[in-house]
Amino acid sequence: SSGINAEYGDTSFLGQRVPKEVKLLVKELKNVKTEVLSSVTGDVVKYLTEGKTPDYSKVLDTAQARILFGGLYCIMSQVVKHKDLPRPAFVRDCQGANIPPEAIKHLESVLYTMPSMISQTRKKADNQFVELDWRIDVVLSNNSLAKILQPEILMAIKMTNSKSVIAQLTPQEFHSLRQSTAKVLHDMCQLRERKFMNS
Repeated sequence: SSGINAEYGDTSFLGQRVPKEVKLLVKELKNVKTEVLSSVTGDVVKYLTEGKTPDYSKVLDTAQARILFGGLYCIMSQVVKHKDLPRPAFVRDCQGANIPPEAIKHLESVLYTMPSMISQTRKKADNQFVELDWRIDVVLSNNSLAKILQPEILMAIKMTNSKSVIAQLTPQEFHSLRQSTAKVLHDMCQLRERKFMNS
């Protein structure tokens, strides 16, 4: 225990308080079959690695499937976020959240002994936006016209993989980008409102 604490600290990877999704998961795991748990875990992996949202509207127990998905997603996404989380700390924190031993063993096998599945998620998580620099230039003239006063937006986006993306946009292109970004944020908010993602 002291070795784990020295390596990773006293705070659980789930946070200071066990999330509501995990508490609901613990209650549901008492009555869930192993094959159902494996199936929903696979759905979470697909969601994390490919962005595919499962459709539980036609399953026998929709409420149970959504509770399982919400709790498993909460756990697995946090493990991906904490890249250097050692296995002993993962087990300790799951035990602290009262997750049954069989479920902990199952999650261990997915997250630690099958790294090829979760490494794709970690690779995606590593390649994230970290900084945006921008400026507006005004083109005063060109070879054709003596005076045009055309504004241009220059954007430099830095990623966590040390790569940078530079874009030069017209005002029309910038407004199109702004509208697309607003749509993505709106869609993300709608996703959070789904029952299996509610906190």
